[in-house]
Amino acid sequence: MKKFFLCVMFMIFAVSAEGFDVSGKWNILGTGFVEKSFVRISLELRGEMNLTTSEAMNLSHDMVNVISNDTSTFISRDKISDYSDCLTGYEINLSLYAFDKTGLDIKIWEDNYLNGIIIPILFPDFTPTLNNPFVLPAVTHNGLTYQVTFTSETSGKLRVTGYVDTEYVGDIELNSDCAIWKDGTSRPSMVSETSSGCDSGTGIFAVMILLSGVRKFVRN
Repeated sequence: MKKFFLCVMFMIFAVSAEGFDVSGKWNILGTGFVEKSFVRISLELRGEMNLTTSEAMNLSHDMVNVISNDTSTFISRDKISDYSDCLTGYEINLSLYAFDKTGLDIKIWEDNYLNGIIIPILFPDFTPTLNNPFVLPAVTHNGLTYQVTFTSETSGKLRVTGYVDTEYVGDIELNSDCAIWKDGTSRPSMVSETSSGCDSGTGIFAVMILLSGVRKFVRN
């Protein structure tokens, strides 16, 4: 029994020491709302995120520091192992749809954020969990703030807040928690949804405002 226990502990340590691999394509799905004056309209966010990683030995020679895995301090590249894994970049493609549940499926906005990481981030030596997540620094692009949180090796959430400028209704507020999951794995449940339903009267006003720019709506 003692030998079995030691063997199990060794296997757990070995897996933890290897860290976790997030490179590749991730899917994004979230709910939220848009606000315009007194109107709040339920929406759906869809997209994908592509992550790139690298061992420290393969980083550019110009990169003298990395960000520690608690994302609060810098570490000299010379102070970490050449085999340490670092997150070197992520690209987010995101689209915003209104009235998705009614079947109209109208895309009212989209954006492509090319790189959310300037300085590589050192991966933690543990696999993230709900109680012990790995949270990336928040970044802002075109009026939106993005924050990625890993809650397992293959899942997590993307927090999106801020304002976007649409040609149809001008500036609108965006506030959403999106589930993210590695392509080829199961989609996790969205722990915190920020969707807001509309009563029938508000819905009529929302349709009137949004459809004022219907000539350039993009339909999928």
